[in-house]
Amino acid sequence: MSIRHVAVGALAVLALIPLGSCTSVAPVKVTAGDQCFRCRRTIPDERVASEIISANFVEKFRAPGCMAKYVVDHPDDRGSVFVTDYTTGKMIRPELAYFVPLTVNVDTGERDYRAYRLKTIADLVAADLNTTAVDWKTVLERARS
Repeated sequence: MSIRHVAVGALAVLALIPLGSCTSVAPVKVTAGDQCFRCRRTIPDERVASEIISANFVEKFRAPGCMAKYVVDHPDDRGSVFVTDYTTGKMIRPELAYFVPLTVNVDTGERDYRAYRLKTIADLVAADLNTTAVDWKTVLERARS
């Protein structure tokens, strides 16, 4: 085998490496009525749902705050994390979202977040609710306390 054949073979292998590493993880549709992986309660609104997709399965959550508590409690559980943009209903990475804290149950005082892809929309909603939009890092910090 000549050096030229080895070089061509090596280039072919190197050209294929990016193809194997570019596999993308696509979000799975969350439906109202699905069960939250963390709290086992019913997911009432798919527009606030979130999920973690791991190698083995999809973990669906009622809302970003519920998922954040799970992420903080299970730091070794690795996977692709998604939240639903409340405006479009499309899943996005939480690092790209702005979160508006709100009361989700007036009777119990339960609070969580709605995620918005656009900061301008998040800020408008937050102003209407007399609060401030926060980033994913802040949601995780609040889940730790």
